[in-house]
Amino acid sequence: MNIVILGAGEIGSYLASVLAKEQHSVTLIDKDPIILEKVSEKTDVATLLGYGSRWKILDTLIESEPDIFIAMTGDDETNLVSCAIAKNLGYPKTVARVKEIGFLARSRLDFGRLFYVDHFIGAEMLAANDILKSIINPEDLAIENFAHGAIQMRTIVVPKEWEKVDQQLSKLSLPEEMIIGLIRRKKVDPKNSEKNKEQVIFPHGTDHIQAGDEITVLGETKFMQDIHSFFKIEQKKAKSVLIVGGSPVGVRLAHILEMRNIHVKVIEKDENRCKEIADLLPKSTVINEDGKNLDFLESEQISDVDAFVVCTNRDEENFLIANVGKYIGCKKVICLISNISFVSILKVENIKYSVSEKVNISNRILSILHEETIISIASLCDNKAKVIEIKVSEKCKLVGIPLSELSSKLPKNLIISAIENRGRVMIGKGNRIISPGDTLILNISPEILDQLQDLF
Repeated sequence: MNIVILGAGEIGSYLASVLAKEQHSVTLIDKDPIILEKVSEKTDVATLLGYGSRWKILDTLIESEPDIFIAMTGDDETNLVSCAIAKNLGYPKTVARVKEIGFLARSRLDFGRLFYVDHFIGAEMLAANDILKSIINPEDLAIENFAHGAIQMRTIVVPKEWEKVDQQLSKLSLPEEMIIGLIRRKKVDPKNSEKNKEQVIFPHGTDHIQAGDEITVLGETKFMQDIHSFFKIEQKKAKSVLIVGGSPVGVRLAHILEMRNIHVKVIEKDENRCKEIADLLPKSTVINEDGKNLDFLESEQISDVDAFVVCTNRDEENFLIANVGKYIGCKKVICLISNISFVSILKVENIKYSVSEKVNISNRILSILHEETIISIASLCDNKAKVIEIKVSEKCKLVGIPLSELSSKLPKNLIISAIENRGRVMIGKGNRIISPGDTLILNISPEILDQLQDLF
């Protein structure tokens, strides 16, 4: 596809690189020549210097017949105005990133029609919801819902004391309503005993689970709570959360936690911002203090809270404060980051992280680009695997064949985990067949994403 992106900031640049790797033709517009130069050195995209809200810039690109215009600047007004201009110039589809929650909520005003926006994306809301999953499901590394909530995906760590390790999956006696769609395993690097090598496995019946594996299980939502008892994992509910950073993500997260009757404290060093937050969060305690103040954090007894979340607007500050929280003794620390180079260090310190501002946006854009067939996309294992919700077309050559016989026709790094047929949800067992109009839940490797439209 021919794609035009406005805004070469962290999110816009990341999105451009993801789309370029998928062989899309990408043009990136920004007013900063230095940023554009850096992007062009690392990514195979065309760059254009200028302001997207000036119609002549967008008009010059019409001759190349763009398929979609994506406004990803950090300013809502710029994104909305540029989408309106693009649509009126003839761009067939527009996407706008917005920070103001009001644009995402249903109201008497149809903001999509008013501003000629086909799809709104709220990066901050996506990030807040991503962190929320880690708080309310502390034993799960990831959790997603599919098929209108009928299917749920959970990623857990297999306990060392689990008695069924090393059994073949076909003999595991997993509950009928569940299937293991992915295994992430760490092994000692034979060339360097101090380092671990990571293996992502798309499992079949002959594979097995080892203690310490990260496994992704899919099943009917109403049965998924049973996964913890099957793997002997103790569950705990969060009652208190401390948030450092009165950023839009932090405020949105605090608001959601308030509605769940979870006690929230927000620490923000800007006094004026504290006053604004206090008005927005009547049930939360807002404290004007620097989150890097070690003595203050110790005095607040943060080691007793169920979750310590760091989400200021700066990656470096988040990284530092998260490590301070871990040093003081917080059992669960969650750090919001945009720079994925921090991930490996956070993992060593057993600090959870959310990079959803970039990854979730790129997944949402990919589902929009493939919206004729792909309904939704979620990332796993630091984007080394994806869970896809896809519609089966009338032309699909795989219909009517039992899944057990499809292995020779499908890539090895593709697992059909679940099938939704006319409202009925079925786990992807060997005797199941797929039909035109079915919705499939797939676990795949990212490099085969483009093959899906041909397969299904």
